[in-house]
Amino acid sequence: MNVNPPTKLILLQMSRSLCIGVLFAVSLSVQAEVYKWVDEQGKTHYGDKPVNNAQQMEMDTEAKGHINTGQTRENKRRRLIDAFEEDRTRDNEEKQKKRQKKEKYKRKCVWTKDRLRRYERARYLYDLDSDGNRVVIPDVDRQKSMDALRRQAKKYCK
Repeated sequence: MNVNPPTKLILLQMSRSLCIGVLFAVSLSVQAEVYKWVDEQGKTHYGDKPVNNAQQMEMDTEAKGHINTGQTRENKRRRLIDAFEEDRTRDNEEKQKKRQKKEKYKRKCVWTKDRLRRYERARYLYDLDSDGNRVVIPDVDRQKSMDALRRQAKKYCK
């Protein structure tokens, strides 16, 4: 059968309309049957198939209006996004603190190693008194200072 293009289009539209109409009619005629019964233990049950002492219940399946769940869903979504944002902010703050601590330790490491090298190269260590005169530090105190610097280097130069 040779059909021209406009007729094909009309037939296609008619077949679509017919399918939609049939589906609409079927959906209107579908009615759910719900049964209610009580068992020997006194528990109430509901089902779609009848049981010995089941009573058929009338169910109103027509839509009475729009149920607005979008607002609560939107609120939940917003709270979830806010919680994620708080977590992300807290993680970024913790990372920033770790970076700052690492940089601080790095500076202290450099300073400690430099000071330790100076102490090791020096023939003697001295302090200045109130008049600005040099007072030589005994070797025992020098060794204690160097040991303290080594502990600091161990702590800061990980």
